[in-house]
Amino acid sequence: MKGADALHKGERKAILQSVESLLERYRLCKYLIPDDGQSIRSNHNIESLEKHRTFCRKIEQAVSQLPDREQFLINERYVGVNTDYITDYAVYRDRFDPPISEGTYTKIRWRAMYKLAVMLGMLESDC
Repeated sequence: MKGADALHKGERKAILQSVESLLERYRLCKYLIPDDGQSIRSNHNIESLEKHRTFCRKIEQAVSQLPDREQFLINERYVGVNTDYITDYAVYRDRFDPPISEGTYTKIRWRAMYKLAVMLGMLESDC
């Protein structure tokens, strides 16, 4: 991942913010999709619901292609139901078994976010 490691701090921060924003949108869309068989009353709702489902499937597929540790980190910190209330510290100290250091967590998160940005078409691939 020379391309990812060669980016300067400002570029990394922008990529992290973009992917975090996309994952936040994912959580909102996931919340808006009824999972209890509720009926949809209008064509507008059906179209909107289908857009949400398509978007969510795209994100879920990209996350599922990540290596295990990266996938675990993204699911625990950004994709789960209670992720708005979970901190990075809680993930690297309480969720990883055995716990990992902040530096290791930062490296795993960066690599996962970079790969997601490439897979989701937010960045051009360096290969």
